[in-house]
Amino acid sequence: MLPLTLLALQLLSLKQAPAGSTLHIRLTTTVGSYASQPGMAVRAVLIAPVALGDDILIPAGSTLSGEVSEVKRVGLGIVHETASLGLDFDHVTFPDGTGFALATRLRQVDNSREHVAKDGSIMGIRTTSSIAYRASGYIRTALCWELHARLAFWAVRTLLVQVPEPEIYYPAGSELTLALTEPFLADPQPEAIDTAQITWQERGDLDHVIANIPDRAYTRGSNRPSDLVNMLFVGSREQVSAAFTAAGWTETSAASMRSRIKGIRAVAEVHGDLGAPMSTLLVNDSRPDMSWQKSLNDVAKRHHIRLWKQSDTWDGREVWIGAATRDVSYAFLRPGRMFTHEIEENIDHERDKIAHDLEFTNCTEAVELWDRPGFPRLAMNATGDLMSSDARLAVVRLNDCGSPRLTTSGDSAAVRAHGGMLQRFVRRQILSVRNDFYRRNMIWRSYEGTRWVVLMIRKHRQAPDQMDTDFDPSESVAHSTFNKVRNSSWLR
Repeated sequence: MLPLTLLALQLLSLKQAPAGSTLHIRLTTTVGSYASQPGMAVRAVLIAPVALGDDILIPAGSTLSGEVSEVKRVGLGIVHETASLGLDFDHVTFPDGTGFALATRLRQVDNSREHVAKDGSIMGIRTTSSIAYRASGYIRTALCWELHARLAFWAVRTLLVQVPEPEIYYPAGSELTLALTEPFLADPQPEAIDTAQITWQERGDLDHVIANIPDRAYTRGSNRPSDLVNMLFVGSREQVSAAFTAAGWTETSAASMRSRIKGIRAVAEVHGDLGAPMSTLLVNDSRPDMSWQKSLNDVAKRHHIRLWKQSDTWDGREVWIGAATRDVSYAFLRPGRMFTHEIEENIDHERDKIAHDLEFTNCTEAVELWDRPGFPRLAMNATGDLMSSDARLAVVRLNDCGSPRLTTSGDSAAVRAHGGMLQRFVRRQILSVRNDFYRRNMIWRSYEGTRWVVLMIRKHRQAPDQMDTDFDPSESVAHSTFNKVRNSSWLR
């Protein structure tokens, strides 16, 4: 009877994470479609805890392992125009060495130009689909009205226009999102990251500081209300820089002719730009003192935050406020901007992302969410994007970041990203011929041009012009919140 009773008590202590729960991971193994093979081992680290209510089921820092399940490379481009890659993570190991099997499916590669299919396969881009190559197609069509322009035709296609690498390549440190395909039972785990709580005495002083910070930033010149202020950092400039650097973020470049040209090339040639400048937003008529971003291989997507140093201090330490949003796509013909980015609607996701990233590095002393009565739960930024929030401010107190936890070094040898120069040259000629055969005709060009116009008009008309004042973001938007100090529910 006693063993059965103990078994029953043990079962009662187990918690079940439902299917669909998400796991945010960072690769520690480099993978790529050119050199990875089916069956090769792949590993990653969990960068945000999986929680159910107040119970942590899988703590941050746990290791996920699996294998490369499928590989399709472009090679010379004779058989395939695009690459694909499958990753199957089926086991998790807790920081204490225990673990269990679990069933997952890849849902997203963070800030990647590739997309993830419904079955979890990563689908690569077509190298001849870039804006640069398509634009050159119209130039080549015009040139080829005369036969003697054939040489110029080849030069434009081959020598002048740079096309994106079609093979898939993710170095260690690339971030992905998995979703459970089956529920799992687990004992609640202790938080693996030791972060202190803010004392009640400190809370009184912090209330005064938070009461004096503005709710949002404004555009320069037109003074339109824009991003919401959703983060507060306590620490010196050096501590802020050290924490973001350890978390894999990069500081943006100042806007200049060179940076603009570099950005235009990144858009046209479909690749990332780790230092891409941000548009200027003002808080109390001041420009940002720092701007940080995290991206991969697609300039259309990035995590980013602008930071302003405040005149107030807390416990004798500097205070910084930040407006964090995530770019998810391009947007055209927006108010005040011909070309800009579209942001993710639920800005709490970006707030929580940054808090978890910094906490994961061990560069924080305390991380908490702070209620802000009267803070907008629903608003629009300066270009018309809807922003929803739970009206809470993430408070992050930093340390000197003397021994940060890093995951970008990887736990395996790097794989080759692509073939040699000769192979890539031959592949480009083959893919160009294939593309011209399929798409270099008036029917395709007309369809493509019409589709671009229709999509642009449709996106422009989708700008929200009616706002429901009774809207509750937790009811209609995938929502993540800290359920208690430092514990965030990422079960979206």
